[in-house]
Amino acid sequence: MKLAEIKAAVMAGKTVHWASAAYVVIYAPRIEEFLIKCLLNDHCIGLTWKDGVTMNGKPSQFFIPFQKGSKPVTPRSRAKQRGTFIKCPRCEHIGCIHHFSWSALTCQGCRQLVDKYDWQQEA
Repeated sequence: MKLAEIKAAVMAGKTVHWASAAYVVIYAPRIEEFLIKCLLNDHCIGLTWKDGVTMNGKPSQFFIPFQKGSKPVTPRSRAKQRGTFIKCPRCEHIGCIHHFSWSALTCQGCRQLVDKYDWQQEA
């Protein structure tokens, strides 16, 4: 994704990830900057260098999950090596998993226990 596409998507309320599900691009209105935030430790770096043009990361590393659509989780579902995004059918919260060895998960968005085959996975 190009810099302008990333900024537009974040401002439109879409979740833009960088390199993995652990990093998201956010807008910080207090400092009027776009930042890359690590969800594991809340550490942030600027989306761009001080010049405002050179990005911290390659454009190919930025992505929006579920952009290609979704499909239901089935008994044949397998997680990708970097993880697979799944979407809650109740609140549409998006999470990342690394295996399908479970029968139900508690959604981190709505805090409801959801059966394995009710989830949607990235196409």
